[in-house]
Amino acid sequence: MFHSCWLGWVSPCLVVAVSLQAGMQAVGQEAKTGKSTPEASAIAEIRQADEQYAKARAARDFKLLANQWTAEAELTEGGKKFAGREAIVAYIRQLVQTHPTSQMRVETDQVRMLGDTLARVSGTIRMRESESARASWFTSRFESLRVKEEGVWRIASSTVEQVADASIEDLAWLAGAWRTTDKTSGQVIEASFEKVQGGKLLLGRMSTQGKDGKTIEVLQVLQADRRDGVIRCWLFESTGGRAQGKVEHDGANFNYDLTGVPPAGIPGERVESVQVMTPAGADSFTWHVIERMVDGVRIPDQKPLIFRRVR
Repeated sequence: MFHSCWLGWVSPCLVVAVSLQAGMQAVGQEAKTGKSTPEASAIAEIRQADEQYAKARAARDFKLLANQWTAEAELTEGGKKFAGREAIVAYIRQLVQTHPTSQMRVETDQVRMLGDTLARVSGTIRMRESESARASWFTSRFESLRVKEEGVWRIASSTVEQVADASIEDLAWLAGAWRTTDKTSGQVIEASFEKVQGGKLLLGRMSTQGKDGKTIEVLQVLQADRRDGVIRCWLFESTGGRAQGKVEHDGANFNYDLTGVPPAGIPGERVESVQVMTPAGADSFTWHVIERMVDGVRIPDQKPLIFRRVR
């Protein structure tokens, strides 16, 4: 199935290792029994903590904000470094006083468990200085370390850096036709991209043939979200699978952070993946599907594919 490349899922038209099949069966059984792994539970708690941070900021609840940080926490933001919980909360309080009607949103992209009580968290912070509908939003990326203290996931360190708002022009180089061949299975995958709706959208079409000879197609839609300052992505597969998320550029790679539902025949209800697209000049790029999870359970990364422009 073509989601091995674009949605990040197991494909009957690719060679699938027995161990991976067994892992998927185990995932499906876990979904039926309703059980959750300790790691999945911890990730859910950390995501909830990030949501509570944004709510506390909106409510100007500085006591709750303080409880989000460890006593010796460090914050680096705007070229300044703040050491200790008290200094960090004082800085936040000053920001609120300067912009009393400012708003904040937090979107957690990735949570990587480094131990039972330690995790690395990354995501996006969206800020605007007033509640006015015409006020501009500003985008920052954050990377934090959270530690579990007294049953609470607190921030031990965090780095926040403002980034330029995304534009669909960042991916305009994709326009044209592309092809790759999976060296393991011999499967040929073709892709094409074009600007539509006056250049506001980038439309992608991908196709391949399954072992049964039937064509499998994926429709991909990319749009710059002017309100939130990110590129939104939607994927729809002819087999029924679908996913949505956002695309961010880290200076070298375009990272697709996707969440969706698997196609028929794949166990589970929620699927997640990070898909890394790395340009190599104007005529090729590498596509690597990593961080694959189904219902909170991690499954192996896929091997990278190299797409080349069709002349």
